Amino acid sequence: MEHSVHVADEEQYIIHNPKEVMQILNDLKKHKTMLKVSFNHGADAYLTNVIAIDAKNHTVHLDIGRDEEFNRRLFASHHVLFSKDGGVTIKWTSTHITEVMLHDGKAIEIPLPKDLIRLQRREFYRFSTPIVNPVLCRISLPDEANPDNENTLEWALVDVSLGGVGIIVSDPLDQTLVIGASFDNCKISFPNVGVTNLTLKVRNITEIHTKDGAIKHRVGLQYVEPSRGNEGLINRYVFILERQLMALAKGNVTH
Repeated sequence: MEHSVHVADEEQYIIHNPKEVMQILNDLKKHKTMLKVSFNHGADAYLTNVIAIDAKNHTVHLDIGRDEEFNRRLFASHHVLFSKDGGVTIKWTSTHITEVMLHDGKAIEIPLPKDLIRLQRREFYRFSTPIVNPVLCRISLPDEANPDNENTLEWALVDVSLGGVGIIVSDPLDQTLVIGASFDNCKISFPNVGVTNLTLKVRNITEIHTKDGAIKHRVGLQYVEPSRGNEGLINRYVFILERQLMALAKGNVTH
């Protein structure tokens, strides 16, 4: 099986969805992203890039090196790591490497990966969330005056990362919002992804003075040991926001 290579703390970043895997590979091809190919326990390595994706035959074609002896060792290897570092790390392993002849010359052919690792190196890089139709975080807290009832806090997210979320709240701060405080059963409905059920911990509080003289606070909330399912939802939503940001940047350059 062609699959991602990972260690325990990377399992949460495995992309299994075939459409997402295909999208990532297409992005690599579109941007002519350089990939490091390494084998023989890292003793052999060189750079290549995706030149074609054959969805019908479930194969990927990559540029081939010029050194015939090097290529011979590559094709004889049964464990080859393809990786991209810098910003977002992408990697997967292949066990079947062959040489093919395309219309414009020789190329490497590998089976389409069943899954791959996509890891945002800057884990706490924050992506702004929509202002219109904001992403909401709802927390149910017990009513101390009446234990049979619950109070619901509702916050609009201003940003999200793989490490946590940010909210803006008006002054004065709710008395529950203090550094170190934890909130269980926090439900965040990420558009087109799903609803999480998380424990969030207050990590920082920053006072903000607006132009009209009002005082607000940005509160940074960290995910506390999220389940693999919730990590997957967070990762997918961050991926969506990143693609939207890239598309916007491309549009600004074009126009």
